[in-house]
Amino acid sequence: MSTLTGGWAVDFPHHDPEQLFAVAMDVESYPRFLPWCRLTRIRRRDGDALEVDNLFGAGPIQARFHSRAEFDRPHRLDITARDGPFRRFHLTWRFQPLDGGGVRVTAEYRMELRSGLLQSLARLSLPEVERRVVQAFKERVRMVYGR
Repeated sequence: MSTLTGGWAVDFPHHDPEQLFAVAMDVESYPRFLPWCRLTRIRRRDGDALEVDNLFGAGPIQARFHSRAEFDRPHRLDITARDGPFRRFHLTWRFQPLDGGGVRVTAEYRMELRSGLLQSLARLSLPEVERRVVQAFKERVRMVYGR
C-alpha cells in the first residue's frame, strides 16, 4: 500500500509562533473547531510529550485511535499514531517567524491506512480535508486572538 503525503503552509502576519503553537497544542479544543473531530482527551503528559485518545468520524463512520504528540515549544509539533485505522501516521507542524513579523505555519503529513478501501477514499478526499482543516485553523486563530 502506498503512503499518502501532503501538507499546507499559511502565513499569519499579525501573530507570533507562541500564539499559533498554543492553538495547535490545545488538542482538547479540537472537537469545537476541527472538522470530523468528535473527541480528544489527553491521557498523559510527560515532559515535552502528550498521549492523546482521539475519535474522528462522519456519519456512521468513526475512527478511534491513540496518538503521541512530541513538541519543541514554540517551534515544532510532531504527532504520530500506529493504531485504529492507521498503519502509520505522522504529522509535523512547524511555526517559523517571518522577516518583518508574523509566522508561517506549515503542516506536512504522511500516512498509510490499514484498509485499502479507506486508503482509496482518503486519496480522493484529502484535498478537501486539507482545505477544511486550514480554514478551521484560521478561524480558530481569529476567534482566539482576533484579526
